[in-house]
Amino acid sequence: MNKLINKELLYRIISLLIFVPMVILPLLYSNLASIIIYLIFVSIILNEIYEMKSKVKKLYMYNIYSLITVTAFFLFLLILITNKLSSLFLVYIIIVVWAFDTFSFLGGKIIGGIKLMPSISSGKTISGLVTGIIMTLVLSEFMNQIFGNILKISLFYSIYIITLSFAGDTLVSLLKRHASIKDSGIIMPGHGGLLDRFDSFIFVFFAIGTQYLLI
Repeated sequence: MNKLINKELLYRIISLLIFVPMVILPLLYSNLASIIIYLIFVSIILNEIYEMKSKVKKLYMYNIYSLITVTAFFLFLLILITNKLSSLFLVYIIIVVWAFDTFSFLGGKIIGGIKLMPSISSGKTISGLVTGIIMTLVLSEFMNQIFGNILKISLFYSIYIITLSFAGDTLVSLLKRHASIKDSGIIMPGHGGLLDRFDSFIFVFFAIGTQYLLI
C-alpha cells in the first residue's frame, strides 16, 4: 500500500481534478468552448513533440506523429460539430480511456510483478494491463446498464477503445524512450506533459474520427 499512497499519487489526483473538467465539461457545454479548449490542448502537445524532436536526429517518426495528432484532434472536433456522435457518447469514450489508464496504473502499483515491455516502458506491468482491461470492462458494463438505451454501448466496442488506447500509449512511450526522456513535459504534476495524459486518446480520436467521417 505504501507503493500506492505517495506524493506522485497525490499529484496525479490533484492534476486530474483540474484536468478532467477541462476535458469533459466543454463537450457538454458548447461546441465553441470545446474547439477553443481542444485547440489549446493540441497546441501544447505539438510543442511537447517539438521539444522531443530537438533531442533526436531522426525526425520522421515525430513528424508523422505530429500529423497524426493534428488529424486526430481535427476529426474529433469535426465529429462533435457535425453531431455524428452525441456529446454523451464522446464522454463515454473518454471515460473508457481514462478508466483503462487509471486501473492499469493502480493494478501495476498494487500488484506489481513482471514488466510488460521493459525495453519501451519500465512502468508497465502485465498485472497492470490485466487489471486495466478487466476493471474497465466492468465499468463499461455498468455504464451500459445505465445508459445502454441512449448510447447502445457494446462490450466489444469497449475492447476496441482499450486496444487503441494501449497502442497510442505504447507508441508515445517508444518516442519518449527514443528521445531519452521520461515525461513529455512538466505541465501536469504527477503525469508529466499534456502528451503523457493524451497519448492514449490520440489513436482513439484518429480511429473514431476516420470510422465515422471518412468511411
